[in-house]
Amino acid sequence: MKRIVMSLVVALVVPAAAVLTSGCSAAQKQELEAEKAKIKAERDANFRDRQWNDGVRQVNWGLRQLDKFDQKLAEAEPESAVRHLRKASGHFAKAMTHFEKAEVGREKQGAIDDINAGNEALVKAYTDLEEGKVDAAQGQLDKANEHFLRADQTLAAAAG
Repeated sequence: MKRIVMSLVVALVVPAAAVLTSGCSAAQKQELEAEKAKIKAERDANFRDRQWNDGVRQVNWGLRQLDKFDQKLAEAEPESAVRHLRKASGHFAKAMTHFEKAEVGREKQGAIDDINAGNEALVKAYTDLEEGKVDAAQGQLDKANEHFLRADQTLAAAAG
């Protein structure tokens, strides 16, 4: 809702301001430019926040797919397990895209590094599963899970 209001303000106010500034003093023009810069900065901050939140949501969905992977592996359903592992990998890749768009700070960079490392371990795990190496896949999954849990803790700490 806030984004829609900001877009509406920018769409209506900025062109109107350009017309009105033709008869304004230099001080008034500076004031209008400052207001325009403030609106742009707020819009950019909202974009970064939304991207960050979308990335966190993708991480949570990926962790849920890892839980399903564990369940299917325990039930000796390797084909279904691989499918859930691929879904988890996709969610973590989407999370990375959102985090990159959010231009994360230093305190959140550790989460991104852990997600990347976990995603690499996931790729190895489903490759091992496809080759029938269930024990090796479980080892890779354990590594991935450690990375994802560490990333989740970092994200929770960064959120406050």
